[in-house]
Amino acid sequence: MGLAAATFLTLILGLGALSLGQIGSVTAVSLEMRDVALPKLLAVNEIEIALDAHALLARRRVQVTDFRQAADIDREMRRAAARFLTGIERLDQLTLGARALEVEQSLEAAWLEYLAALDRVGRLYERGALADAEAAMQDSVRVAEADVRRSVSDLVDVVQAEAAGISAAAEREWQRARVLTLGALLAGLAATLLTMRWVVRRVSRPLLAISAAMRRLNRGEDAAILPVLPGRTDEIGILAEAAAAFRDSVLEARALAADLELQREILAASVRNMPLGLCMLDELGRVAVSNRALAEIFDLSPADCAPGVAQRDLLDRLAARVDRGRKSAGEFSTGIAAAVARGDQMTGTWQLMAGGSVSVIIQPTPDGWMMIAEDITERVSHEANIRHLARHDPLTGLPNRRAFSEEIDRAIAEAGAECPAAVLFVDLDRFKNVNDTLGHGIGDALLRQVAARLSWAVRDADTVARFGGDEFAVIQRGCVQPEGARGLGERIIALLSSPFEIEGNSLRIGGSVGVALAPGDGGCVADVLRNADLALYAAKAAGRGQCLFFDPEMNARQRALQKLEHDLRQAVLSDAFVMEYQPLFDIASGDLVGAEALMRWIDPVRGRVSPAEFVPMAEELGLIVPLGARALEMACADAATWPAHLKVAVNLSPVQVHRVGVIEDVRAALAASGLDPRRLEVEITEGVLLDHGPEVLGTLDALHEMGVQIALDDFGTGYSSLGYLRALRLDKVKIDISFVRELENDPSAAAIVRAVCSLCASLDIGVTAEGVETAEQLASVAAAGCIEAQGFYLGRPGAAEIIAGLAGTALQGGRGVA
Repeated sequence: MGLAAATFLTLILGLGALSLGQIGSVTAVSLEMRDVALPKLLAVNEIEIALDAHALLARRRVQVTDFRQAADIDREMRRAAARFLTGIERLDQLTLGARALEVEQSLEAAWLEYLAALDRVGRLYERGALADAEAAMQDSVRVAEADVRRSVSDLVDVVQAEAAGISAAAEREWQRARVLTLGALLAGLAATLLTMRWVVRRVSRPLLAISAAMRRLNRGEDAAILPVLPGRTDEIGILAEAAAAFRDSVLEARALAADLELQREILAASVRNMPLGLCMLDELGRVAVSNRALAEIFDLSPADCAPGVAQRDLLDRLAARVDRGRKSAGEFSTGIAAAVARGDQMTGTWQLMAGGSVSVIIQPTPDGWMMIAEDITERVSHEANIRHLARHDPLTGLPNRRAFSEEIDRAIAEAGAECPAAVLFVDLDRFKNVNDTLGHGIGDALLRQVAARLSWAVRDADTVARFGGDEFAVIQRGCVQPEGARGLGERIIALLSSPFEIEGNSLRIGGSVGVALAPGDGGCVADVLRNADLALYAAKAAGRGQCLFFDPEMNARQRALQKLEHDLRQAVLSDAFVMEYQPLFDIASGDLVGAEALMRWIDPVRGRVSPAEFVPMAEELGLIVPLGARALEMACADAATWPAHLKVAVNLSPVQVHRVGVIEDVRAALAASGLDPRRLEVEITEGVLLDHGPEVLGTLDALHEMGVQIALDDFGTGYSSLGYLRALRLDKVKIDISFVRELENDPSAAAIVRAVCSLCASLDIGVTAEGVETAEQLASVAAAGCIEAQGFYLGRPGAAEIIAGLAGTALQGGRGVA
């Protein structure tokens, strides 16, 4: 028993040892299969899969034009290339034979050439050489890809051959196992049972779990959970890793699909809501895409341009709404269809029958054609308005200087020596005074009425224009000259001399006209305009309200005026002005009470220039403000040297009074001279009082608060209104010289002077008579009630020292003292 037992035991041990030896041999072969052959096959398989994916993506890349899709494909291509290189790296980590190493190196070289070919295609694509890129794709890239595939195929053959050798060894070991004893069979059976248990636990269960998870994932359940196999590096572990990678790829693809769907919806919403009309037709000539804006622009119903509508029907509906000119609806539709068939691009502006303008672009697409429409009605109207404004005065609607010059060109071309064209320049008299005193609103209204009167005065063949400010111009055609132009000029002057009723104001301005005949007075626009302007300047210098024709002597006069303007500017810079003073006497006592300051220009060539010559020009050139400030400064400085009971009167122009800075000018002059403000009297004209609004009243009140006296000069001319005496804080009224001269001969003038003196006495306002030149006039103004008087009979203007010397003297025997 013991021996049997020992023998049995020995047999069992021998069989066990034999079985263990066989198991060891099989295990060695299996390990070689698992650790060498299978990883090689998997690596080669991964390389082949990565190559297939990369090649497929490369072909899709050159066909895609959307930059988002292109970016996604580029990303996937980089991943495929990474997987390819990962497979190569895995092969490098394994033991390879000489042939396998040689094939691997050939594969790497072919792969680099393939990538280089793709890079060249990419550069062609980026430069827009699509045809060259496609040709390269079909040529060099396809050849390089075939080389890579051949290398992969060779590598597969080598790896499979190695696997086949290992498999043959396993077959031999299996044959040896067949001769095992019953114990070996029993041991094999036991080993099989153990192996089955191992397979169930290590293989079947993970495979079933992976399969179940894949089915759930296939049903759209993104939450499917794969088994976790930590540390598993065998096929099951590799399969689990591959399943996880597949799951991630599926989830990424679904996210990408969702993103693409979102982008599609955004694009569709953009098309629906874009302000431009859009319509795309496919290769079958049917509407594929259209939006609401297209229907609204062409007044179509949604069904008229809905997807599926035939091209002919759409074009006919558009033709029915477009102003086609002389084309029929059929010709219109056929013309567009023919252009589309030729692949031509069409652009233009369509005018709609219902009114409005539409900018249209029709261009071919790879699978049909498209139309983009934009409603440009408002823009067209705005551009037309801009073109109108470029040639017309915005205030009056009359042609401007540019348009007028073009009309002169045509008039000169049409005119002849027997029937010349006349160019009339019209300038408004006293407009600046109205504009400065009543404000720009009244001035603009006046200009519009002037434009209406001038347009009424001319014929349809004539042209009226406004150059700016108060300057107008007229072209008269087809009249006998100079009679026609003279008659038109006199008619214009008469119309402008009639009162203008504007917002409760009755305005009288008048006008002056200068005339040049073309081509006699100039063969080009510049000459005619210059000569008409010279004629106008001469008309204004002749006393306004005149119509004068150009003559060559006007050029000399114009040069003289330009020289006067230049010299006046230089005189202001060099302070070439002096002050003279005309004495002012109290009529009752005969005492000297002050003097009126009169500025004189001393020119090296002209000598003493009269204010009548340079003051209007100073106002026109904008020099009156510095001249006025200088007059205040000089008058206050001279008066400060006189006896304390003498005052000085200084004239303020309307421009100065309407300027806030005049208060500072007066304050500065008083401060510099030390003169008592009560000894300063500022004289304003009635033109200032046309606008006795807050600014003017504020200026006069501020001067009163300083102690300065206010005198109203030239009363009785212009816009005399007794309301001024009540509304304004006046200290004195000066009767104009025109009334003083008529006192002896015109009873009405004497009555007016007496009435003014009586009214002023009741209002505690002093009255001064200007321009007293005879003893009789002095007696008359005294009898009328005037308190003070000045004039040549009483004293001529002189230097400040003369006034100081007259202090303490009195009128003697009714005669002047100087």
